[in-house]
Formats: sequence, structure tokens, C-alpha cells
Amino acid sequence: MTATTLRIPTRRRSAWSLGAGLLALGLAAAAAAAPAPKYYFRLGEVKAGPDVGEPLKAYAGEAVKAELASRPEWASDVGNFGPSDTEALVAELKKRNLRGFSVVVRFEHLKKDIKEPAPGARRKRVALDVKLSVFGTTIPEEKLSFSGDGESGVEAEVSDKGSDAETEALAKDAIKDAVKQAVDQAVMKLAVGKAAPMNESKHGKKKK
Repeated sequence: MTATTLRIPTRRRSAWSLGAGLLALGLAAAAAAAPAPKYYFRLGEVKAGPDVGEPLKAYAGEAVKAELASRPEWASDVGNFGPSDTEALVAELKKRNLRGFSVVVRFEHLKKDIKEPAPGARRKRVALDVKLSVFGTTIPEEKLSFSGDGESGVEAEVSDKGSDAETEALAKDAIKDAVKQAVDQAVMKLAVGKAAPMNESKHGKKKK
């Protein structure tokens, strides 16, 4: 019995080679187009009053980390440096040509208001208003370099049984939106070299 050899047509193999080549070129072009990181950040303290519980403070910190990490100009992973390894961290940042910042989140307020059901409705409503600020200080000088403010309000009906869980979910939505606003503003200020509130220049001293 004669063995049969399966041959792939030359045209098909050429198409596969061409496709692989185009994919490699596309990946190389994407890597070249992506901007190299300019800044490094590490999350510092999340400050809040007694009206903000630990779970929401932790969520705000993670939201800031995720928001900054999503931007190609920012890096958060340059090695495993602890709080006491500042000198080694600074040396690593210098080697990578990165400016380092410690980022702090501060809740200005988190207000919750329970409202009676709307006309014709059965469930009560919860209204939440979150205002927070994001600050960046240089590593290791701890000099304020940028800041940003964000505020968000949400309102929704909640059930009697699940009001606590639903209220926390609403608060997280508001925090995430406020964090994005604050980071957008802070990054813009960093780009133009302003650490003070963006509207401060509009309030100049009156001439006598």
C-alpha cells in the first residue's frame, strides 16, 4: 500500500506567512505608538471623617490606583519597595527616568439623605453626594505637585431588606465618578505645572 503525503498548497502557506508578518508589524507599531511612562505613583493615605467607613476608604484608594494605572504615562510597578526603601526607590526611578509621586486621597464629605417614596412609588430613595480631592507629592521631597477635586451625586430607590448593600453600591458608583474627575483635573495640572486649584488664577488681588 502506497503512503499518501498531505501537502499544504504553497499559496495557503504564503497567506499564513503574510498574516503572521502583518500581525508582527502591527504589534511592533502599537508598541512604538504607546507613550513611555513619565511618572510613577504609589498610593498614600486615604483620609476621611467618621462618616466614611473603612470599606469605602479602601475602595476609593483602589479606584485611584486603577484610574492612574489605566493611563500610559503612569507606572506603578517598578519593583518591590517598602516604605523604608525610599533611597532605593529613588535610584530606580532615576534609572528609569520617572518622576515619582505619593498620591493621597481625601474625602471632603460623603452625604446620605433618605427620601420618602416618589408619588405613586413604594420604595424609599437614597441620595448620596461625594466630594473628594486627590493630591500628589514628590518622592522623596514630599513637595505638593498637583491636586484635583471631584464631586458626584447619585439617587436611586432601595428596598427595605437590601438598603445597606444597595446604598454601599451607590456610594461606590459616586466615588468612582468623583475619583475620575479628580484624577483628570490633577493630571491636567501636572501637565501644565500647576498644583493650586485650577480656578485660583481667576481670583487675583484687587488693586487699591
